[in-house]
Amino acid sequence: MQHYRVYKLSRAGRIVSAEWIEAPDEGEARAKAHALCDQATPAVELWQGSNLIAVLPCEDDKAA
Repeated sequence: MQHYRVYKLSRAGRIVSAEWIEAPDEGEARAKAHALCDQATPAVELWQGSNLIAVLPCEDDKAA
């Protein structure tokens, strides 16, 4: 398993909270990070070590 950090961002782009997750690969890590989205979180950042993997928007789900 690989270790990742997920940062929940505010509308201003500031970090609100952080969580450590484990996943076997980047695809699963993206899915787990996106699952942390909620109504107060417009986006999450996924990091592995000092590397930013992705900024995942949460609001896309709310429009559907």
